Amino acid sequence: MNVPVRIQLGTRGPLRPLAPIWLDVGSVGAASSWAGSYHVLSMGRHYDDYVVSSRTIGLPRIAGLPPAHPYERLAGKIRAAGVTGNIGEAIAAIFARRYLGAGIGDIAHIRPRRPFRRRKSPDYLIRLGPLMPGIFAPIIIPGVSLPGPDWWPVESKARSTGAGSEAARRDALLQLANYWSIMASPQPDAVGFGAIVAFTYQPPREVRVSLILPRNQVGLTQALRKLRDDGAAGELRAYLHAC
Repeated sequence: MNVPVRIQLGTRGPLRPLAPIWLDVGSVGAASSWAGSYHVLSMGRHYDDYVVSSRTIGLPRIAGLPPAHPYERLAGKIRAAGVTGNIGEAIAAIFARRYLGAGIGDIAHIRPRRPFRRRKSPDYLIRLGPLMPGIFAPIIIPGVSLPGPDWWPVESKARSTGAGSEAARRDALLQLANYWSIMASPQPDAVGFGAIVAFTYQPPREVRVSLILPRNQVGLTQALRKLRDDGAAGELRAYLHAC
C-alpha cells in the first residue's frame, strides 16, 4: 500500500508532503530482521493482520457477567505493543533508507549504558552526517543552527489513530530529552537534535516525520538538569523550534 508521508519542523510546524512510501508485507518483514529491537517471528504476517487487513481475532462470548460491573468483557485480541513497536521501528528504518539515503550500517539500535539503564532512550542513532538531507530543506527556517551532529537520535512510534500518534509524539519528545540529558556533558553540541517518526496504521494512514532542532541550546541544557534530577520533563518546548 502507498502511505502518505509528511514532514514538519518540530511537533507543531506546518506539514509538507513528500512522495508516498510503499509499504508492503515483504518490505516491512525484511526490514524488521535488522530494524526491530524485539525478536518477533513472521513480522510480515503481523503487518498483514495488524495494518493491511486490520483483522482482529475474536474471543469467545461469555454469558453471565453482570451488566453493571465496572469492567467489560474483552471481545477480541489486542494488538501487542511489542509487535506494533517493531512495525514502527521497521518503517522508521525504511524511511531512513529510502528518503535519507542511510545504509543499514548507518542505523544503530541503542540503549543506555550503565548506570543509565533506567532511563528511556530513542530507538535509533542514525548517521546523517554534518549536512542535513535535502528533503528537509522546505521546513528549515532562518535562524536554525545547522549543521548538527553526525549521529541523530530517532524515536519511532506506531499508533492506530491520529490522536494516538499525536500523544505518541509527546512521549517521543520525552525520550529524546532523556538522550539529550545524558549527552549534555560529553557532547553538548548534540543537545536538541533528533527526529520522531510516527506511523498511524489505521485509515487515514500517515507516516509523519518531525524534525527536532534546538532554538536555544544553552537554555535547553539548563532545563534538562531538572529532567536528570527528578525525572520530570520540565518545560523544554520553549527551547526547541516549533514544539
